[in-house]
Amino acid sequence: MTEFLPERIPLNIYDELLLHLDKPGSPLSLQMEVRVNGHLDEERLTRAIRSAAGHHPMVRASLVPHKASDKQLFWQIQDTLEQVPLRIIECCDEEALHEARTALHSLSVPLAEAPPFRCALAHCGEKGDFFMINMNHTVCDSVGLYSFMVSILRAYAGVADPVTGVDFIRARNGAPETVPAKFADHLARISRLLEVIGTTLKPPARIAADGMEDDTGLSFMPVRFSAAQTRRLQTLRHNGATINDLLATALHLAIERWNADHDQSTGRISMIMPMNTRDPAFRNDIASNLSVWVNVISRASDRADFEQLLTAITQQTASLKETGTMGLLIDLMREVRGLPAWIRQAVPGLLPLTGNRIASTTVLGNLGHARMPLPGDSALTLKELWFSPPCRMPMGLSLGAVTLNDHLHLSFRYHRQQFSREGAWAFAETFLDILNGQAVT
Repeated sequence: MTEFLPERIPLNIYDELLLHLDKPGSPLSLQMEVRVNGHLDEERLTRAIRSAAGHHPMVRASLVPHKASDKQLFWQIQDTLEQVPLRIIECCDEEALHEARTALHSLSVPLAEAPPFRCALAHCGEKGDFFMINMNHTVCDSVGLYSFMVSILRAYAGVADPVTGVDFIRARNGAPETVPAKFADHLARISRLLEVIGTTLKPPARIAADGMEDDTGLSFMPVRFSAAQTRRLQTLRHNGATINDLLATALHLAIERWNADHDQSTGRISMIMPMNTRDPAFRNDIASNLSVWVNVISRASDRADFEQLLTAITQQTASLKETGTMGLLIDLMREVRGLPAWIRQAVPGLLPLTGNRIASTTVLGNLGHARMPLPGDSALTLKELWFSPPCRMPMGLSLGAVTLNDHLHLSFRYHRQQFSREGAWAFAETFLDILNGQAVT
């Protein structure tokens, strides 16, 4: 990173809203993993991680000690990444890989010292090695984590990294702060923010529990679509629906069907969906928190059948993506800055990712079609790419989606308090049955 960086940089509003949500038993972390076509050298990978961190200041960040009364919190940015927390795993089969993934992502990554991530390299023989990152969500969103992963792969392969020309401070700060408003105006606009993102006082539906692996920790259920199955999803789209809308529809219906099979009522389903607020000029290139949460809602009357619910969800997501609505969300998030410190610290308790009575039902994060990070003639190629967003109890499940090389990759993340491994697979099968049961049009 060639640009000048101050010794300390303030937490932005996205960082602040996430800071107090990370708990040891329910880590607020992001999962990202790649499987490559061969063997990854440990020393070379360590150098690549350190090199990539040089392009992304937030992955060299630690939280400056602070008091509860402090009005502004700060990140301390290391000049270079002094230590690389890379664990090496000799992994011979899928069961060992599952255990390694569970162990890595059940960790709550501390912020007191840099770096705010942990990673693991699993040697898997002829099937190709796995490289995994567990990133504390307080410093970075999923788009930013993918940008960091791309930088690592490019550094390993010895090719140029496009993020080197991005002005990090300008990208992170976005538009200038608004003119200070009166206290009453701030509260009125915060109320509008909570309305837009879907927070209500009535608790939403919960997913019925099925078995229990343990009282702590996370596990994952990866599902990879074939190229033909991925192409088939395109035939289910109509009236402006996206692949994300299809996945959201199937997730809502799967929750309702699952609950009915477990003699539990459903009612209103509230699903968190992160939305990228980056400027189009660097939409995929900044490792930082620059996404806002919105809620996509369905009620029993919307879920009469797949087509009806797809229409309702498509209308919601299209409205949220409109320039005016996104601009309002960004402006209102900045309004939190004008509140006294004690109120700012209370705002996260009102937002969707909290584990309190108004938390949402589930989370769906979709990175879309991942651009191929390496040249076609590179000796290193990607075979698989996996991602999942965080979920906190009582949200026992989240779903991450990304498409690589015309294959959709779905990662079902679940709390061990929510599902046993068999229960998680049964829920995933319910979801897949709903998608596969739709007639091609």
